[in-house]
Amino acid sequence: MPCGNCFYRVKGQEDLCESFFMYNRAKGTLYDGETRLFLRGNGKPVYMYSMGGLAEYCVVPANALAVLPDSLPYTESEILGCVVFTSYGALRHAAEMRPSDSVAVIGVGGIAKAFGASQVIAVDVLDEKLQNATTLGATHTVNAANDDAVERIKEITDGRGVDVAIEALGKALTFSQCAKSVRDGGKAVMIGLAATNVMGEVDITHLVRRQVKIIGSYGARARQDLHQIVKLAESGAFNLQNTISRKCKFEEANGAYEDLNHGKIVGRAVVEIME
Repeated sequence: MPCGNCFYRVKGQEDLCESFFMYNRAKGTLYDGETRLFLRGNGKPVYMYSMGGLAEYCVVPANALAVLPDSLPYTESEILGCVVFTSYGALRHAAEMRPSDSVAVIGVGGIAKAFGASQVIAVDVLDEKLQNATTLGATHTVNAANDDAVERIKEITDGRGVDVAIEALGKALTFSQCAKSVRDGGKAVMIGLAATNVMGEVDITHLVRRQVKIIGSYGARARQDLHQIVKLAESGAFNLQNTISRKCKFEEANGAYEDLNHGKIVGRAVVEIME
C-alpha cells in the first residue's frame, strides 16, 4: 500500500509511491527495510511481494479498506482489488475516458462498458476469449490470429481509430498495435507488464504530427478509488459472476497458474483460500 507521505502522494499520484516501489516491490520488505517474517526451523528471513497473495489474512492500513456490501458475492469480488482496480486506473486516470469514447482492448479485459464507452472492440487470438468478451459488453471482436488488428479497428471506426486503446499483454507486437490503433489525438494506454528488457517500437513522426499520447498505467489509487470501484460493482455496472470462469482451491493454485501462463483460462480465475 502507498505510504501516504512521499513526494507522489503530495502530487496526487499515490500509485507511484516511492517507498512502496523501493522497499516492497524491489526488496520484498516493509517500509523500514525489515521483513519481520522468519522460517521457524532456521530463522531465515522471508521476503514478500506486495500483501496478502494466497494468504488467509493480511495487514493493511485502515484507510485503504472498503466495506464489501452483502449484495456482492464474496469470492467473485476478489477481482475488485486487482483486475478491476487496474482497469479502473487505466480508464479513469490514464485515459481520462469520457462517455461515448470508443475503446479497443488488446488482450481482452472487462470494464470499459461500465464507463459508458460507445464502442468496445475486444482483440485477442482465441475465439473463446472473444465470445466471453461479448458477454461482458464488447460491441465488436477482432481475432488477431486471423486479421490485422489495426486494420480491423480502423474499419470499425470509419478509418479513424479509437479514442482510447488499452494494451494488456506486455508484448512488443501488441504495444505497437495499440499505438497504431488510436485516432489522431487519441490515447494508447499500456497496462501489460513485459519480460525484462522488452522494447516497444513507435513511429515518432506519426506520434508527433498526429498528437498520439502513449501513457503507462499501473493501477488505480487505493484510498481514492477503491470505494468507487465497489460502488460500481454494487450498481451492476459490470457482472462479477460472468467475469469469473474458474474457482480453485489453494492446493490447485499452481495448476491454475500454469493454465494462465498457457492461455487456457478464459476470463478470470480465483483461488479460494478459506471455505
